Amino acid sequence: MTERRPDPVRDDGLHVFVPALMGVGMIVSGILVLADWLQKLLPSGRLRRRQQVSNGAKGVVVGIAEAAGYEIDGPDFRQREWRPRWNYLVSTLLFGLLGAAALAAGLLAFNDDAGLFYRNPWMVGLGVGAGSVLGLIALQLLFFGTVYRRSFRAAHVLVETTWFGGLKPPPTEPSEFARSLRLVPRGGKT
Repeated sequence: MTERRPDPVRDDGLHVFVPALMGVGMIVSGILVLADWLQKLLPSGRLRRRQQVSNGAKGVVVGIAEAAGYEIDGPDFRQREWRPRWNYLVSTLLFGLLGAAALAAGLLAFNDDAGLFYRNPWMVGLGVGAGSVLGLIALQLLFFGTVYRRSFRAAHVLVETTWFGGLKPPPTEPSEFARSLRLVPRGGKT
C-alpha cells in the first residue's frame, strides 16, 4: 500500500482552530453590541454625553478667549455631586450582602469535600479578600449615608471625583451655559 501524501487543504491543522476563533469573535462581538445597547439605555450614558458636549463647548470658548487675551473661569462640567441619602444606605446594604456572600462562597468552596477547591487555602484568601474590599466599600457608603453633606472636606473631594458621587447634569440651555462661564482679563482673577 502506498503512503498517502498530505493534502494541503485537508491537513492544514486549522480545521479546529479557525472555527473556534471565529466563534469566540462572534461571541465577543455580541457582548460588545449588547454592552453598547445597555449603555445607551442607561440614563447616565446620556448624561455623560451631555457632559462631553459641554466640556467641548467650554474648550472652544476657552480657546477663543485665550486668542483674544482673556481667560475663562467657570465650572468643571465633569464634576460629580452627592447622591441622595437613601442611595448610599441601599448601596451599603447591597455591598455588605455581596461581601458576606463572597466570604461565604470562599469558605464553602474550601470546605466542600466533593469540590475541586477542597482544602485549598486560596479559596479562603479570595473569599476574605473580596469580602474585606466589599465590606470596606460598604462602610464608606454607610459613612456617606449617615454623615452626608456635613462631612469633612476630604469626603467631599472623594464624592466629587469618584463614582461615590453621581454625575452632575450640565446646563441644558445655551443661556445657562453662557452664564456659568465668566470672562477674566489676563491680569488675574478677582
